[in-house]
Amino acid sequence: METTLTIRLSAKQREALRRRAAAEKQTESALVRDMIEREIRREFDFDRVRHLVGSIASSPKHWEKDPGQKHIRQRNWRR
Repeated sequence: METTLTIRLSAKQREALRRRAAAEKQTESALVRDMIEREIRREFDFDRVRHLVGSIASSPKHWEKDPGQKHIRQRNWRR
């Protein structure tokens, strides 16, 4: 069964999609379907980012100084 999905793209994204589809001699729809299929089949490679786990750790006194770190700390699943 086929269904329709409508998405909004910026003019820059649409132009890049148009150029790539033309370069690959595909319709824009076929190219988007192929890109979605590749992404769905791709599994997340945790080993590739394992070294980053816990790399934002610092003492609590620093959280008050940097609003960016405070924002991260508030959303950290390990807190």
